Amino acid sequence: MLHRAPSPVEREPASAILSPTELLFQIWGTARRHLVLIGAVTGAFLALAILYLMTAAPQFTATAVMVMDARKSTTMMNPSAANQTETPLDNPTVESQLEILRSENIAFAVVRKLKLDEDPDLTRPSGFGALKGALRSWISTPTPPTPEQKLRAAAALVDNNLSVRRVGVTFVFEITFTANDPVRAAEIANAVADAYVTDQLDAKYQSTRRAGVWMQERLAELGAQATDAERAVVDFRARNNIVDAGGGRLLSEQQLTELSTQLSGARGTASEARARLDRVEQVLASDLSDWTLTDALRNEVIIKLRNQYSEVTKREADLIKRLGSQHQAVTNVRNELSEVKRSIDEELKRIGEGYRSDYEIARARVETIETNLKDAVAEAQLSGQAQVQLRALESSAQSYRALYDSFLQRYRETVQQQSFPLTEARLITSASPPSQKSKPRASMTLAGALVMGALCGFGLAFLRDATDKTLRRPADVERQLGFACLANVPSLEGPEAGMLREVVAHPISRFAEAIRAIKLAVDDHPPERGPQIVGFLSALPGEGKSTLAANFAELAAQSGARALLVDGDFRNPSLTRRLAGTARLPLSDLLGGRAAQALVKTRDRRLDFLPAVRLEEGTSSNDVLSSPAMAALLAELKRHYDYVVVDLPPLLPIIDARASAEMIDSFVFTVEWGGTLADNARRALELSDRIQRKTVGIVLNKVDGRAAKRYFEYEYAPGKSAYYG
Repeated sequence: MLHRAPSPVEREPASAILSPTELLFQIWGTARRHLVLIGAVTGAFLALAILYLMTAAPQFTATAVMVMDARKSTTMMNPSAANQTETPLDNPTVESQLEILRSENIAFAVVRKLKLDEDPDLTRPSGFGALKGALRSWISTPTPPTPEQKLRAAAALVDNNLSVRRVGVTFVFEITFTANDPVRAAEIANAVADAYVTDQLDAKYQSTRRAGVWMQERLAELGAQATDAERAVVDFRARNNIVDAGGGRLLSEQQLTELSTQLSGARGTASEARARLDRVEQVLASDLSDWTLTDALRNEVIIKLRNQYSEVTKREADLIKRLGSQHQAVTNVRNELSEVKRSIDEELKRIGEGYRSDYEIARARVETIETNLKDAVAEAQLSGQAQVQLRALESSAQSYRALYDSFLQRYRETVQQQSFPLTEARLITSASPPSQKSKPRASMTLAGALVMGALCGFGLAFLRDATDKTLRRPADVERQLGFACLANVPSLEGPEAGMLREVVAHPISRFAEAIRAIKLAVDDHPPERGPQIVGFLSALPGEGKSTLAANFAELAAQSGARALLVDGDFRNPSLTRRLAGTARLPLSDLLGGRAAQALVKTRDRRLDFLPAVRLEEGTSSNDVLSSPAMAALLAELKRHYDYVVVDLPPLLPIIDARASAEMIDSFVFTVEWGGTLADNARRALELSDRIQRKTVGIVLNKVDGRAAKRYFEYEYAPGKSAYYG
């Protein structure tokens, strides 16, 4: 950014990021500026498209439609799967089939079936291929292709002209082929579908055949393994005396169960016998008189004795009642009663001995069964350990047998598939010869050429704008140089002398309005109003600063102000040559303070002109411009004139203008429209901080009115010239 004092008319710098509206206007401005270029490029593209439509051979596209249906093949090859849940085709599978349709094997199969490698109309190159073949034949003598090369060339041609696509998300494929002959296009499209079906059938047959051979070998191996496993089970049973009692139980387990049952019964019998014996002993020990024992109640002897005991007891009671208890008869009856009781006790002892015998027998039986049960348990434990190994052998044998049966079933299905192969794909619509050509399509070709031409034209237009480093728009001036653009001055035509008074000759012209804008900016530049010295600058010669300075001075003089035009370009005094002929101010007059005597009046005598100084040998122009004599002269002139307009030398070639920067009150920097590079103008302004601080703004000079219509949105737009004379 240039360092300067801010100007009242200076605008804020443009934002680096353009809004959508600004971007749209920028695109529209670029198109408007380079409309001829865009039209020419678009026309060239349209001409090429028309030439292509006139010379290109018509091409025809035939389409065949196929569908993939996994349910049909599953049901036909394995009828038992008809009732099972079917797994639908997934997207990766369908995409894989599309790649198979585009594969080289299918192309080779089509070429061999239709003998396309021997068809000269199909294999003859066209377009770019024909041009390349012709160039190759000019360079070297071509060798005849081998049959393998012909086959591969025909397959490549089929692959290039073949298109296979999936219809939406369905399992339907469209196979299209494009050829110069509609009949040949339909034949090749149908041949591709047939080749795909044949390839699928052959692949399934080869797969099932290889699977059958492998399964046959595997079946023999599994059969041998199953037999060995079953034989191992039989041998193990024989070695370990394992006998099956039926129902999946071993004989030892059955014996152990029976002994457990017998032991339980024997223990019950022994307990019962022991209970009876204890009861008898209890009765005998307690001297009970009721003798309520089961066997006693059923014993005839005891029954008789009890009856006798009952009768004797009654008789005793009767005698005691009649004779008294001390009578001899009572004593005899009591002795008889004791004898009966003793007989009953003896009979009870005999029954008790029987109970004891039964108890001893039952106890002996329990001990015997317990001994046998211990032996059976020991044998069962041994059999149980062997049973673990036996079950492992039986499980292995069953696994081998089940695997063998499964492979046998699968082998039978595979053999059935070999004899009856099916594929998931089937042709649902055969390709027929098309009645209309598919390529080239005039509407699509012309539309594409129009779009491509417009895009290329826009691209070239943007490229021209991007590579154009000159200053053409006020926005470019303000963005590149950092100063306000004071005016857009149109270019002038005619004699040079007339150009210097253009503002007087045509006071309401576009040129005059631009000079007035410059004067207004100069008048507003100093904080205080008063006479001032205005210097006109440019980066390089030929940018029109002298013409602007002369017209600025003429406008000031016409407005009634006292104006003086000074030619400060001592090395190229163009104003002096056009206004004063060969008259030049002697250096001695300048140094002697007599420069005011050399003033020249213009034709209307309103404007005074001070010619350039004639330099003597060995004198430098920058020394003269920076001398105290020049400073004194300008100060003196400023006291007598409202405007002292100085035409200064360009900044880049020489340093004269920089040497006099301290004496000038304000500067007007001139750039040529479409001629001054932004880098040169920026570098010229950066040479002097004084010039930057005093610069009022930039004047865009020599604007081409006809070309400017494509850059300016207002002053040079169509219909706006009515405001100018």
